[in-house]
Amino acid sequence: MAHLHWCDVTGHEWECQGAALRPLRGDTEPTPCYCINHQTLMEDGDHSQCSIELIACEEHREMQLRAMGYEPGQVPAPQIASDTEQSSMFVDKDGNRTVGFCLWCNKDFYSMEEVVAHNADDMAACEAFQELKGQQGMPPVLQAMFEQTGLLPKE
Repeated sequence: MAHLHWCDVTGHEWECQGAALRPLRGDTEPTPCYCINHQTLMEDGDHSQCSIELIACEEHREMQLRAMGYEPGQVPAPQIASDTEQSSMFVDKDGNRTVGFCLWCNKDFYSMEEVVAHNADDMAACEAFQELKGQQGMPPVLQAMFEQTGLLPKE
């Protein structure tokens, strides 16, 4: 059953027929798609109102991999931290470990409680989101990241 994904490279929906290639996970062949909300195969039931997976479409997959430093055709090895090793994926400008950041206002989060509080009540605590809510386009931080990597033309 066909369903939608969101191409996180250029920001558009694309239709999938049930299996997608996920090279950032180390996959070399397409794997079945699962509903994020129901943890079941997308072909099992109607998931048209459910969250959709962010995954590069076939047309933009190589562009994404090149922007991340991989050569065309190279399969990225999944990066999994050991039980004793902390992931350094998210750190603030001072090198302190964070659990993530807001793509709208660039606020660093040091706990999941901060994330929940920031996102509560339609992201009431995020001034950038409130200001831009309802407008067409992507979060400012994400747009700047894409522009810096050359994935979007600078305006």
